[in-house]
Amino acid sequence: MKKPAYNFTTKDGRITNIRSQLHQLELVYPPISNQEAEWIKDVTEVQEQISQSNLYFIGQKPETFFLFPPNEEIDQNINQEGKLAFQILCGARTSFCTLDINAMYDFYRVPSDVNLKFEMGDKNIRIWRLDGDKREIFDWFTTEKLIFDRSRGKPFILGFDDFEDFFTYNLHYVGISKSQTSFERLIVQPHDKRLRILSNEHPLNQGSRLTDEMILFFFRIKSQEMKQYLIDSDFDQIGKNELEDHLRIIADAEKAYVSVIDTKYNEIKFKDYPTSADGLSTSTVNRIAYLIDENITFLTDSVSLISKRDKIFGPDLYADFIAIDFDDKTVELFKAE
Repeated sequence: MKKPAYNFTTKDGRITNIRSQLHQLELVYPPISNQEAEWIKDVTEVQEQISQSNLYFIGQKPETFFLFPPNEEIDQNINQEGKLAFQILCGARTSFCTLDINAMYDFYRVPSDVNLKFEMGDKNIRIWRLDGDKREIFDWFTTEKLIFDRSRGKPFILGFDDFEDFFTYNLHYVGISKSQTSFERLIVQPHDKRLRILSNEHPLNQGSRLTDEMILFFFRIKSQEMKQYLIDSDFDQIGKNELEDHLRIIADAEKAYVSVIDTKYNEIKFKDYPTSADGLSTSTVNRIAYLIDENITFLTDSVSLISKRDKIFGPDLYADFIAIDFDDKTVELFKAE
């Protein structure tokens, strides 16, 4: 991988302290389709999770489906082997996946004699826990949540080793909400770019509706700071948190991604970035980097962003990242190779 060259002197040759920050984008909730957003917007638990986000993406991919074997075969496999096997279809892609029911009991620490009821459709799997006449959700999967859970390494999802091919999206828009949460800005209220995409884009899958292909992503930003200590007095600053206001980081992240990946529906391209009034260029931080901490790929007409969550910072680093040097006023996308 090509690495940014960091130099710790000013242009006139003086040694200077260096503040560097790493900002990782992480999903707070599995991706949801535009249609699913309408179904879940009144669910309190969903509201609470998505409300942790102030940064959101809008993407698109061919509508994805589950395909199950005949009911008799499903019942036999569940009763005799404790497994639910099925296919996943996305455009021209097909993959095979199995839910290991016994492993689910272990994962959720539930006794194996608890009765479960399965409901399956082409876009949803619901597993109910039965207790007499009462029932409650044991686990559930939309197509995107299954891919998301597989990307997070849930041990009861077997097979589906090519899940990354299904976790690839055309990226249309990057947005933030500083005065509200992403849930309020993108789901509760009418959103101009969301409506424009629905009006202007075409389905990728014949027979699909665009509302089922449009996918919404809700991110939070995890931040870390690194410092270069050069003289003894600098060590007095160890342990002091100098991370900037969270909203400044959010504003800066939007500008970084829009200026680099050139999404179609972001009309303002932030050509002056990294200079900005509400971002990080007016802070004392010298260098920052942004990366997406998920096993996910975003594509535009000119750029791809590829990330591998389980390998980030490991021996096989594989994550594209945006590097910004405020001293030199440079912005660059570094590709993992």
